[in-house]
Amino acid sequence: MKNDIKKALEIEPWQSLYELNVSTKEKKLLDLVPEKTESQAIGLSAIAKKLAYNIDAKIDLQYRERIEGLDVSARKLEKAKIELLNKGLIKEMLFGKSLFLVPTTKLFEVMGLESPYKRDVSNVHSFSVTLLKKLIAHDPLIQSIKEEVFLGDSNSTGDLLAHMKNGERHVYEVTINSSNVCANAAKLQGKGFAQIIFVCRDYDLKQAVWARIRNGGFDPDFLATIKCVIFSSLISQRKQVLSRSS
Repeated sequence: MKNDIKKALEIEPWQSLYELNVSTKEKKLLDLVPEKTESQAIGLSAIAKKLAYNIDAKIDLQYRERIEGLDVSARKLEKAKIELLNKGLIKEMLFGKSLFLVPTTKLFEVMGLESPYKRDVSNVHSFSVTLLKKLIAHDPLIQSIKEEVFLGDSNSTGDLLAHMKNGERHVYEVTINSSNVCANAAKLQGKGFAQIIFVCRDYDLKQAVWARIRNGGFDPDFLATIKCVIFSSLISQRKQVLSRSS
């Protein structure tokens, strides 16, 4: 009898509830305990979250278009933009005179969203490729577009491959700087592309890129397939196409 009382009064060692053999119903009740989402954990305001979701849904909008589209004042939106910048969730980037908000991979992770970036070498480059794809998608001469196309040479890829309605293949290369442009041109030589388009951030870069390619020792026939354009021109072209179709 004394032994039974002693045994009943013994304190069992602590054990996590999750390690106990509890019923399925009890486990479900434990799962209902709310956990902080990542966006709550880093303290995003409601307007900053609204802007983040807007960037994800419409990644190709210019900043001024977001001001016009979101139902908040320009001052509040600017404050939300600075909040996202300070937390490393976005970057600002000018394409000519057009300001874009570049989402980082951290933004998609924090908000629990799927990243549209195919290859995470650089957020700026990945965003530029994503933006370019959306810009040329409205070209009536293009049949289809593929991203990060394997060229067959030791892991080399082209940013975008456009199959044209006339059967030609055009390849697009996003160009953030002119340092490796000749190497990029060389990898595309002899691949049967009817046109190779280097898409540059602004006019000055376009001039620098073309100067390097022109003096890069390529034969005249290959040079005739190369074209340099700027993002601003493609942005204007898309606006014209959309205005005609509306």
